[in-house]
Amino acid sequence: MRSHFMTRLDPRFQRAQGDEGVAMIMVIGTMVVMSVLVGVALTIATNYAPMARKDQDWNGALAAAQAGVDDYIARLNQSDLYWAAVDCTNEALQGPKTGPNSCGWTASTPAGWQQVRGGVAGSGQFHYDVDPSKYNLEGFVNLTSTGKVNGVTRTIQVRVSKGGPTKYLYYTDYEDADPANKVPYPSGAKKECGGSSDPSDWKYFWQGRSGCSEITFIGGDVLDGLAHFNDSPLMTARSGQRPKFLQGYEVADPACKDNGRPDGSGNGRSVGKGKCWRSTSDTTPYVGAFGAVQGKLLYLEDSSAKFVNYPGCFYTGDTRIRFKSDGTMDVWTTKPPALGPDTPAGTSCGAKSSTDAQGRPTTKSTVPVPDGMVIYAKNSGTTKACVPGQVVNGTSSDSTNNDVIPTGSGDTTTGVTDISYFDPDSVSSTMSRSYSRNKNNQSWTSGTLSGPTESSSGDDHPSTYDCGSGNIYIEGTVKGRVTIAAQNNIIVTNDMLLASTAAGSAASGTDMVGLVASNSVVVYHPVSRGSSTSTSSNNSKCPSDWSSTPSTSSSNGTSLSCTWTTKTTFNGNYYNIAFPGQTNGSGTRWMYVSMQTLAHSFTVQRYDKGTNLGELSVRGSIAQKWRGAVGTGSNTTGYLKDYKYDQRLKFAAPPYFPAWTNAVWAAATTGELQPQYG
Repeated sequence: MRSHFMTRLDPRFQRAQGDEGVAMIMVIGTMVVMSVLVGVALTIATNYAPMARKDQDWNGALAAAQAGVDDYIARLNQSDLYWAAVDCTNEALQGPKTGPNSCGWTASTPAGWQQVRGGVAGSGQFHYDVDPSKYNLEGFVNLTSTGKVNGVTRTIQVRVSKGGPTKYLYYTDYEDADPANKVPYPSGAKKECGGSSDPSDWKYFWQGRSGCSEITFIGGDVLDGLAHFNDSPLMTARSGQRPKFLQGYEVADPACKDNGRPDGSGNGRSVGKGKCWRSTSDTTPYVGAFGAVQGKLLYLEDSSAKFVNYPGCFYTGDTRIRFKSDGTMDVWTTKPPALGPDTPAGTSCGAKSSTDAQGRPTTKSTVPVPDGMVIYAKNSGTTKACVPGQVVNGTSSDSTNNDVIPTGSGDTTTGVTDISYFDPDSVSSTMSRSYSRNKNNQSWTSGTLSGPTESSSGDDHPSTYDCGSGNIYIEGTVKGRVTIAAQNNIIVTNDMLLASTAAGSAASGTDMVGLVASNSVVVYHPVSRGSSTSTSSNNSKCPSDWSSTPSTSSSNGTSLSCTWTTKTTFNGNYYNIAFPGQTNGSGTRWMYVSMQTLAHSFTVQRYDKGTNLGELSVRGSIAQKWRGAVGTGSNTTGYLKDYKYDQRLKFAAPPYFPAWTNAVWAAATTGELQPQYG
């Protein structure tokens, strides 16, 4: 009988035999997938190469455009007026948009291209177009630069400008008092404080200057904008407050470095030398998050003389201008006006005012503001102390009744009551008349009255305000863009506002005003002195005054010569003189201007006399050679500072506004346009 016995295999062996087939299938599948992936990768790589090449060319074209910008700026820094004419040897300028030129290039001329790296093929090329039309008006050149690499083009537009004071809200070269200021320097300034005519004698505080009259920032002063000091600023606390620099500041003191970092509250960390403020400060300033940092030395131009080369209205001697919001201005000037070079045809600057016997204006002109141009006042060559109303004479000169500069009455200098224009210790006035005793009726008869003969002693007024010396007096609301320059001083007699901006608001619109004074920009502040008056005669027999006859008896035929002297003696009491727009302790004087005082300072007339005037609110920029005082440290006279930067100045400047003497050309703003010359 056959056995049906069967041997059973271990289940493990059964599974192993089954997996072996599956593994083979997986290996084969993986190889197929890998082959597909490799094929795909090769396809992608093949297709991506042109795309990578294009991206490389795209980036290279932008770099080439930037190389064009760098090339043009380098040419400007080699020749400051390179923008003013077309350089026919510059291949990158050649093209249909070159504009007027002597090269023979027209609108059909193909664009010229310059290699980024000379002689290196594929390094890229650039071409640029230059538009300098806004330079004089706003201080920049528009540069449009196109880069090209392997047929790919990219275009950028750049505003190229020179650095200038309008970058800063506040700038001073020397932080001690103006050496021309007789209040701190009655006997004249020391050599190192500007008392020498040789600038190499002048010193900054951080160079070891001492014994000078230093002006301080006090608690309550607020500067909202970047400030720059070549010198070291002095800080003083007042009523528990510290001076505030909301945007921080720069100082050229090499010891400053990074020591001006603020604490957690935005205040300077400690008083002392090397901390970016004066070692003699009794407080640290508030410097916000920006801090006080080291900057480089920056210098103003020396004078406003170059303004004779610009288009606009030129006036000689003292000129009074009141701007009006309709785009016109009232002008009082006692010499015939003239037009500056290249002034557009049809521009009117007014006419010479009619004058009275004392040289006072009796008429005005009303003309359009020279938009985009300048107003310049120059010295007449003949200067002397003013008589009352010699600048403007109230209603008799088509102004308001109390608009009289300088203030006072009468026809001679001794009638001036504003001590900035006439400041004597005493004034004497003499009148004479003869009398004779009638032989028949024994009465007195009087002869012709003569006089007055006037004299003064101790007059110590600042001669810089003498009439004829090229001062310009301004106020009002300006519609347009204009820079006002003076060979001597610019004196601001009331608010200076913009038609496009409400007082107290941030400056906006296109209206913009620049002030450039060879000497100072001055806020008008008329002040008088207290006095006492007495009258005496040379003989007790004379009448008490010249309007009556002697009451004394005498023999027939007697003659009597009488002289009366009226003497006014001035004392140490000072008073603000009422004047249109003159502020008081609760007032604000608004000035929407950018200013440069090239030889002296921005100051307030007689800032140390009278009473508190409120706040001096500047919305723009201030640049001055020496520190000007606008009030006293105790805040009992003059103004507190309220200065705020005009943000528009980051991108524009008033017409023909001067740059730093050591400025360099650089790109101010950059943006990309649609590719050109593709």
